Amino acid sequence: MVIFGWREAKINILPANDHSCSYCNTPECLYIQVSRLYLHIFWIPIVPLHKKTYSFCGHCKLRMDKNQMPPDLQRKAKDCMQTSKTPWWMFSGLLIIAFFMLYVFSSALFIDK
Repeated sequence: MVIFGWREAKINILPANDHSCSYCNTPECLYIQVSRLYLHIFWIPIVPLHKKTYSFCGHCKLRMDKNQMPPDLQRKAKDCMQTSKTPWWMFSGLLIIAFFMLYVFSSALFIDK
């Protein structure tokens, strides 16, 4: 049974309309995907780690990492990565831990009195 680990979640997907796939040459079916890795405990996200950027073809499903993309597509992927925001739910584990610690400290204060 896996108690902790990391997972990857899609944050943003944008079409790269001015590019075509380098494998199948299908125009206007190339997309840029930004994903974020996060640490989880019992599948509850604790801390977001780092972002990854991919491009993929909607037709042939070819997936390229950032270092495999042409330079103009790399610039577009970098802009997409900088504008993509981390979703709030990736910090939900930290919120649960904070509320638990607040509960423990506040109950300890009332017990001492």
